[in-house]
Amino acid sequence: MTDPLAPLLADGVIDEVVARLKSGKEADVWLVRHGSEIVVAKVYKAREARSFRNNAAYKEGRQVRSSRTQRAIDRGSRFGRAAAEDAWKAKESDALYRLHAAGVRVPRPVLFYEGVLLMEVVVDAHGHPAPRLVDAPIPREQAAAVYADLRRQAVGMLACDLIHGDLSPYNVLVGSNGPVVIDLPQVVGAAHNSQAEAFFLRDLHNIHRFCASIDPALQAAQGDGREIWRAYVRRELTADFVPTGRNPEPQRHRRPEGHHRRDGPRDGPGPARPRGGAHPQQGPRVHTGATPLRAHPGAGSNRAPPEVIRVVRLEPPRKGAAGGADGAASVGNGRRRRRRGRRHR
Repeated sequence: MTDPLAPLLADGVIDEVVARLKSGKEADVWLVRHGSEIVVAKVYKAREARSFRNNAAYKEGRQVRSSRTQRAIDRGSRFGRAAAEDAWKAKESDALYRLHAAGVRVPRPVLFYEGVLLMEVVVDAHGHPAPRLVDAPIPREQAAAVYADLRRQAVGMLACDLIHGDLSPYNVLVGSNGPVVIDLPQVVGAAHNSQAEAFFLRDLHNIHRFCASIDPALQAAQGDGREIWRAYVRRELTADFVPTGRNPEPQRHRRPEGHHRRDGPRDGPGPARPRGGAHPQQGPRVHTGATPLRAHPGAGSNRAPPEVIRVVRLEPPRKGAAGGADGAASVGNGRRRRRRGRRHR
């Protein structure tokens, strides 16, 4: 007699332990009698006995109802560790009730009692316990249908904001009514886990790779996961969503028509420069000569009006003044004299 089932026998929850069905990395599965039916009793192993221990990424975003218990879990106290284990075990039961109600093909939950999950026995067409997908002989002509069915189950889970997190041919049973998804204690909340997209893509990739190994024509569906996830992010995903098979590349951001950079309109590979050699960001240059300046290249567009550029004409040097550099100096001295004269008026 196994100790975890003793409380269920003592309390009359189960009437008989029939046989041990299998042992997995997370739990032992037993066949037990519950009232008038035979059901599965899933007995979870202690954390130190589980081969699947690194579950921190799966627990991200999970919360318990009691704030005191949540603080203890966050601190990692002895009470917190025990509470985290209880929450880990109860998570599969919660997910099964939610998914079964939503129409996802999972085992029907019966009862969760003292850390033991009771659920229906998944059977094949002959009434025997159903084999795992990895152990079942799948004909090539049925591989596409199996993939489409399991993709629909994954979409239904995501529509409930849940991701299996460890979906593979080892966690699928070939039942009499179609593939059944099992083993969900590591279920991930799609809206509260930063790695949710990676978990979902990995789940669907595992199923796609297995089915494509039977029917290579399924290689064309390898982009389904990203299309499904885009629909989920855009809030367009429903339980009956079917990917189109097209996997368009993400479009690059394009500027609207008529939009230009701040440094002026482009006439070629680089920013346009006004005549005279100055860059627009360096401010206006003073042009000399008698010819008026042409209109700014941006004139008439939706841009702000260009800065007013003052045109200064060079005056001929006065009599007796030297040319060249001296002439330029006399022009500068003349400007200073005119400015001083205006101040004294």
